[in-house]
Amino acid sequence: MASGVASFFLATALFLAHSHANLAGLAPEGLEAVPGFSYSGNNGPDKWGSLSPIYAPCSKGKWQSPIDIDKDKVVLNKTLKPLVSNYYPTNATLVDPELHLVHKASDGGFSVVAVLYKLGHPDPIVAKVQRKLSELEKEVRSRHEVVAQVAVGTFETQKLKRHPHKYYRYGGSLTTPPCSESVIWHVLAKVRSISREQVEALDAPLESTCKRNCRPVQPLNGRRVELFDDQLA
Repeated sequence: MASGVASFFLATALFLAHSHANLAGLAPEGLEAVPGFSYSGNNGPDKWGSLSPIYAPCSKGKWQSPIDIDKDKVVLNKTLKPLVSNYYPTNATLVDPELHLVHKASDGGFSVVAVLYKLGHPDPIVAKVQRKLSELEKEVRSRHEVVAQVAVGTFETQKLKRHPHKYYRYGGSLTTPPCSESVIWHVLAKVRSISREQVEALDAPLESTCKRNCRPVQPLNGRRVELFDDQLA
């Protein structure tokens, strides 16, 4: 998993005729046109599997995400290596926003690093794109496009966490349709801080039905959640 400097676009997807989807769900598929879905009502998470045949894993899959990570039941895996740098509760404790760093392999599989946040002090990484979030909101409101995006330039993603000392790893899925079960999740144990103002800036470009865009917790179905802890390795 490589780290370094990356170039980013901020984007919001607005399916005006039907429903809405968040960037985290669209990015792995490259922002293609897909059947509309939402987070409530007739197109909500419990209906995703019936909206399209390609969404079948959302209801029939056995390795779905997100899951409840019970820290008392994780398995220490001393062979795991340090990481080079909708919603993951640990012991059912809800957190605030999260960041997904999505890496796609040539074989179509995904590796995702999930960074959790709680309300508190401003996050310096979010601060770097906060002004662009305001620009994105204006772009959305003025153009009413299906997809609106603004370039935010480059920054070093490794600054998110230079050397994560502890993380959880498990096999799962995309958290939005088509819910493909080809994802290895790495959930960092350390929760970062984010200010309420920054949360509001992240919410602003989204339609009202997208502001609570987290999928309900999915059954573990016998999966093993592994722990990397460099203090115990």
